[in-house]
Amino acid sequence: MLHLLYFITRKPSLSDEEFHHYWKDTHGPIAARIAQTWRYEQSHRIPLEGTNSPYDGAAEAWIEDQAAMDALRASAAYVSGALVDEPNFIDMNRVEWLVTQDHVIKDGPQTPQQVKGIFQLKRKPGMNLADFRKYWTNVHGPIVCELPGLQRYVQCHTIDAAYSYAEPKWDGVAQLWVEDLAAWDRLVNSKEFTEGSWPDGAKFLDQALITNFMAQEHQVKWPG
Repeated sequence: MLHLLYFITRKPSLSDEEFHHYWKDTHGPIAARIAQTWRYEQSHRIPLEGTNSPYDGAAEAWIEDQAAMDALRASAAYVSGALVDEPNFIDMNRVEWLVTQDHVIKDGPQTPQQVKGIFQLKRKPGMNLADFRKYWTNVHGPIVCELPGLQRYVQCHTIDAAYSYAEPKWDGVAQLWVEDLAAWDRLVNSKEFTEGSWPDGAKFLDQALITNFMAQEHQVKWPG
């Protein structure tokens, strides 16, 4: 199963409220018509001091495989539907695609009532991809799982095929779910974060390149 993340930014003529309203209520039903998507959700950015991502949200879709992705890009529902509608609310000069595979490190609830931190990550210079993935999954993953209030944790690893074209902007995306913003504040100010997971990140991440934002999910196409 492939997990597509499409990071988007509102067009300058729209307010934040107009952007999120259009994305959810107008574009969402259009994108839901794409048959190749197994699941589709919108992660709407929540304003929070200390976050630094340039994006206003991420459209996330799960599809079966590369063949399904090729079929999606050629489908009328995408080409004549969702793609045509995007310039109505997105700044098309400030978008970024990433195709990943999910590694569920801590399973747990995933509901629209929660909030989640989305971290765009790049490995530290000189570290090969295999060592990065191994450390992220097997060493760092269990450390993050000890964070207080963490309800769900997924690592989205950039697929191998992306590296056959050029060096991707990110090697993966970390997603961490908590109950609400108050729970997130407690998490990032905890000893487990400040003395545990964050310092450990320096061992395998280029921390100067980490970008992040907080989001609330709108599950548009969500079977089961």
